[in-house]
Amino acid sequence: MGNYFNKIIDLFVKTDVSADFQAEFQKWLTAEKFSEEKDSALKSLWQKTEEGNFAGISSQTQQSLGEVHKKIKQRQRKVNIRFLHFWQVSAACLTIALLSTLYFAINKKSVNADLIEQYTPIAEITHLTLPDGTQVQLNSTATLFYPEQFTGETRSVYLIGEANFKVSKNKKQPFIVKSNDLQVTALGTEFNMQVYPGNPILSTTLLSGSVEVRFNNMTTTHILKPNEQLIYNKQTKEDAINYPDIGDITAWQRGELVFKSVTLKEIFTVLERKYPYTFVYALNSLKDDKYMFRFKEKTSLEEVMDIIIGVAGNIRYSIEGDKCYISPL
Repeated sequence: MGNYFNKIIDLFVKTDVSADFQAEFQKWLTAEKFSEEKDSALKSLWQKTEEGNFAGISSQTQQSLGEVHKKIKQRQRKVNIRFLHFWQVSAACLTIALLSTLYFAINKKSVNADLIEQYTPIAEITHLTLPDGTQVQLNSTATLFYPEQFTGETRSVYLIGEANFKVSKNKKQPFIVKSNDLQVTALGTEFNMQVYPGNPILSTTLLSGSVEVRFNNMTTTHILKPNEQLIYNKQTKEDAINYPDIGDITAWQRGELVFKSVTLKEIFTVLERKYPYTFVYALNSLKDDKYMFRFKEKTSLEEVMDIIIGVAGNIRYSIEGDKCYISPL
């Protein structure tokens, strides 16, 4: 995930942006979520600029970083500042934009695109209709960025997480879903796309119609047929075509949980999106055995964990407040 945030910061510092976009980015930057990853990405940028390397960085950002350097050095004379929360010190001065904002700005050659952000909270599913009539269903913790109106030669949106798209037909204006490492282009079709930042495995499953999938730094292309699924591992750069049970792929849309040949760690990651609980465990306490489970809609976390523990047999759990603690027997 660290590389994901490095790419975000790297993109953001290359374009001058408006005050509104600066404010939006500052809210994202100072949020506690993923603070360590943001620390690391900002530290990389900081070190580069301390060395005088401003290649590709906008004049606006250069000026702001210069001010940050001055303020940090002034405070260092009074207090020994640790870099652990550098983002808390520098956020108010960094004038760089939110991920999707810059992404669309680059593609539209403008930084004034009016974008809408749709975020789906934990344990919820969002249904929305885009300006062109395309129907979208967003899985929990997924975020979709899209313009108020589609203009230009394409209908481009940006996805973080998982979503199902039923695309409104328009041959003159292809519909494009973009993410950090995967891009899907469609005319009129239905497909499921999963691109959660913390998961190295990205996938696109075609339900109907036809889509073009680009990946591997957008250098590799596959045309999918109905019922085909493209799996891409962004760490190993390996890809494969599968033929999954479509009912399993769309199970999340019905509130169901389907796990096939996955480890407990992978299961707990999904459960954290499905239920408003954080799972606490030591990685070395979990074996790499793989399991298969299926749970109906509205199954409680306690019911899910009772079954998982009964099958795994080597761990126990306890729920305290908003935490689910996992420990070995």
